[in-house]
Amino acid sequence: MNENINTKDYWEQRFSSNDWEDKQGRWQTESFSKGQMEYLRIASDFEGVMLDFGCGLGDAMPVYRENFPQAKLVGVDISQTAIDKCREKYGGIASFMQGDHRSIPEADIIIASNVFEHLTDDRSIAKCLLSKCSVLYIIVPYRERPLCPEHVNTYDEHYFSGLGKYDYQIFPCIGWTPYGLRGLYYNVYFKNIFRLLFGRPVRHRNMQIMFSFSSTYN
Repeated sequence: MNENINTKDYWEQRFSSNDWEDKQGRWQTESFSKGQMEYLRIASDFEGVMLDFGCGLGDAMPVYRENFPQAKLVGVDISQTAIDKCREKYGGIASFMQGDHRSIPEADIIIASNVFEHLTDDRSIAKCLLSKCSVLYIIVPYRERPLCPEHVNTYDEHYFSGLGKYDYQIFPCIGWTPYGLRGLYYNVYFKNIFRLLFGRPVRHRNMQIMFSFSSTYN
């Protein structure tokens, strides 16, 4: 594995070179957030602070604004380039800051969507985020094998058992494909025809798992 992968410099390069957009990263972020809406136990009239940890280019913010119109939206990302682009496109509906788990402000709800699989010290980061909010949602790929090149962790229902009580949901999400619709319809559905013809195991839609931590569980 490239030693630079998942570092601040790595993500600066991906966002500044437009590699993220070229590989449909904006579409993926939006798709993730739309697919997660029915599993978030957040009232539509929520008025508190909702923080998107690892917000990328901020493409979940319009989804959050539509579903939670009274929420105070905050996006945080390690990449300054990403934050600059967020402010340019979505500054009218959310505020943004560059930082990591140690520097984020307190919030009522923190959502970390498809971020933790990139973090080598993910359990300690989860513990830190829990100290800064009332409700924490962590959404990651479920039982991912083999791992994508950028991913360093695989998750099952028990992964965060050392952090206290939590709830979880497992669900399919169209955003969780190898960047875009081609990965789902061609590499999964279409190729399954030939897998069946040649007696090979078929592939299924990739699944996500959403962990929800709340003070009400303790």
